[in-house]
Amino acid sequence: MQAPPAELDANEDLGRAVFSRRRRDRARKGNVDIDVFLEREQAESISVDRMDHATADELAEWSRERGRSREPPRQFHGWAVLKVLDAAASGRTVEATPTLQNRCHADILLNVTGEERRRQQKEHAAELADKSRWLEAPAGSDSV
Repeated sequence: MQAPPAELDANEDLGRAVFSRRRRDRARKGNVDIDVFLEREQAESISVDRMDHATADELAEWSRERGRSREPPRQFHGWAVLKVLDAAASGRTVEATPTLQNRCHADILLNVTGEERRRQQKEHAAELADKSRWLEAPAGSDSV
């Protein structure tokens, strides 16, 4: 597949990879955990995949590789998926940030600074989780 366009479409799907079995189980029941969208306190953005520009198998393999490279290795289960329009609400912006390992990578920029960062991160995470839906990873090599 060719590289996705640099410009994101408002109706494009973004997927946040989930590596926690507990969070997967909650999401399967229709309740995406806010922790899915929380990053380290100093992080300025949330890493996501542009779901409309690669096959589910290809996206899953990139996520499985990320899980295997973690310390300790983690199993990939699926994605919390939301629209760019929702990700870019409430002062957030979304930018395409392709990498050598993932041409469909993007970041949700929180545009949050200062001492209120952690509180604001939780507010953003709660809103993103509320707007997202669960998408199970396709069957494949699930070993870690």
